Amino acid sequence: MTYRQAMRADQIALQLYTVRRLAADDLAGTLRAVAVAGYRFVEIAGVPEAARSSLSSRLADAGLRAVAAHQGLERLRSEADDIADWLAGLGCPRVVVPSLPDAERGTVDGVRRLAAELSGFAASLAERGITLGYHNHASEFAPLDGTTAWDVLLTELAPDVEIELDVYWAAVGGRDPVELIRAHRDRVRLLHVKDRAAGAEPRDAPAGEGILDIAAIVAAGDEAGVEWFVAEQDEPQDPLRDIATAYRYLESISAP
Repeated sequence: MTYRQAMRADQIALQLYTVRRLAADDLAGTLRAVAVAGYRFVEIAGVPEAARSSLSSRLADAGLRAVAAHQGLERLRSEADDIADWLAGLGCPRVVVPSLPDAERGTVDGVRRLAAELSGFAASLAERGITLGYHNHASEFAPLDGTTAWDVLLTELAPDVEIELDVYWAAVGGRDPVELIRAHRDRVRLLHVKDRAAGAEPRDAPAGEGILDIAAIVAAGDEAGVEWFVAEQDEPQDPLRDIATAYRYLESISAP
């Protein structure tokens, strides 16, 4: 099936977690390599802690701009004001919570409490001009007391909490990413676009190199108003080669 794409190349970003091991040894060189691969926008995660204070200038030197940053819930609990200041200094308008704490998500009531807490952070961050989002893994789709953590979250989260849908982990969790995007089109604003390699064991791959219908996923995202299509891999085989492969594929299916 052929899909008419409207995603623009300037909506493609890279999750820096993909190149975290390289960044640990040479952040400036890694950021330059990200730009050489074609990216102009990034999502922050996996950056060395010692580089946080200088990250704004390092990104600028590489010609990159931060469009979102991952921060764990525990850090938000203890450093919400500092995180907001840091994001403001980066000119970064979004913070995304990457997962729920294992010890607190084991019951429906626990997930409800977490959803209420995230909603509270969203309201306070909005006063600083920062939008809060939530990123899924596969565990949100596992059975939980007759429902799933995903369904509880999508029911309980305040409407202004965005979803960053990781299409690979949704597929590993047994869900169709296209159906999820369509079902939650009012709040899915970022996609983690990583493919699933062929084989029985879950393994990620650069966009366009696996078995997911990335073109259909991107088309559904565009129709739903997704703002950022974020290339990512948790375990790249060759990080710089893989991010370049992902960028070339996503650019090839973007609107001219």
